Amino acid sequence: MINIALAIAALAVTMLLFTLLQVSWFISLPIGIVIGFLVLMVLARRVQVKLEAIMQSMQKEIQSGKIDRAIEILKQAYAFKNQQLFVEGQINSQIGMLYYLKKDHDKALEYLPQGFSKHFIAQCMYAVILYKRKNIEDMRKVMDLTVKRNSKESLVYGMYAYLLCQLKETDAAIAVLQQGRDKLPKDDRIAANLTNLQNGKKMKMKVYGDMWLQFMLERPPRIQQEPPQHLRQRRKAMFR
Repeated sequence: MINIALAIAALAVTMLLFTLLQVSWFISLPIGIVIGFLVLMVLARRVQVKLEAIMQSMQKEIQSGKIDRAIEILKQAYAFKNQQLFVEGQINSQIGMLYYLKKDHDKALEYLPQGFSKHFIAQCMYAVILYKRKNIEDMRKVMDLTVKRNSKESLVYGMYAYLLCQLKETDAAIAVLQQGRDKLPKDDRIAANLTNLQNGKKMKMKVYGDMWLQFMLERPPRIQQEPPQHLRQRRKAMFR
């Protein structure tokens, strides 16, 4: 990556300069490492600022319901994929998520497999698509890796267990939740779902709120709306 190469170059130039000045490498090496690290941090911050600007523009389009436009804006970030580690994978994950939200799973599959493995929401979406297409073995591989790389994220255990339950593999789902409980002993959501399965009940994934609803595996809770005022007044009159 370009930023790393420039940081190494800064270290090398520093070492060369101190060598010409006949300074001991016991002194020049630590100084060179510090300078290289500072160069890397400055360059990384410059890229991060530009990426944040792209993300803000993308969010505005999403809020306006213009997902296709948001995707096009997001693709601008590919310009930085050779400058900084993990940028390309993160952008692939974000674009794949947007296509998932559009319910365009074919397009989502063009990006999610090349996504960042620590982007657990995107990886879970990838696993859901594989499950829906009955590619169960690949779904297991994706979720196994997602759990491994995101062991402190409660949702990954819940999602894996939920998919296993859909496959009627309750014992395997319980084992996943037990693994999650060991990693996150204070997480009430994992504990509650583990208890449910052990008692022969269904998992309740809506405890994860909007984070769960975005997967569109269950219908969102129905919001009870108040009737218009004129109807409320008529109802009151009927019961007087």
